[in-house]
Amino acid sequence: MSFNFDPRIILQHPIIYTTYQKIVGGYRARKLFVENNVKIKTGQKILDIGCGPGDILNFLPKVDYTGIDLDKNYIEQAKKKYGNKGIFKCAGVDDLKLIENHTFDIVITAGVLHHLTDEQCLKLFNIAYKALKPRGRFISFDGCYIPNQNKIAVYFLKKDRGQYIRTQTEYEQLASNYFSKIHSVIDESYFRIPYTSIIMDCKNSD
Repeated sequence: MSFNFDPRIILQHPIIYTTYQKIVGGYRARKLFVENNVKIKTGQKILDIGCGPGDILNFLPKVDYTGIDLDKNYIEQAKKKYGNKGIFKCAGVDDLKLIENHTFDIVITAGVLHHLTDEQCLKLFNIAYKALKPRGRFISFDGCYIPNQNKIAVYFLKKDRGQYIRTQTEYEQLASNYFSKIHSVIDESYFRIPYTSIIMDCKNSD
């Protein structure tokens, strides 16, 4: 009898997902991502695409927050835990429609792009572009392949639930379809396990 259980399936449960993230350092990584890269100011309007169970709210100041995720279990958990801190909607990039355009200061996607095909990424960038104010910022955080990469980091990237992990250049090329200014950095220190991340900070000319 064959045994083909994929342990990644259990991460669909929001409590197990949060616990796993704390163990491998994903919780810490999001905290550092917010503090070092996003740098959100009190009162700003934030759109978080792929918010999961909303745990990033633990690291944000008081903001006008909207979280969106495809998984209804994550959204239900987010509403239970953080319902008084934001608005949560269940939607994917293929069917997400914004009521108001050009109203958000920052759009975040943490651990999202590497779950999406190129076509879906372009849809997400389009949504972010329409959502942002003229001087707004789109900031992403994802796994990334780099030259001469740590073999253990490569192993964890290949075991990631996201099947579309890209190189730094590939992420930037996708973003350039909608944003004229793209600054990306590679980081290998945010997680407790060997893991290579790319942080992109995108915006358009003033």
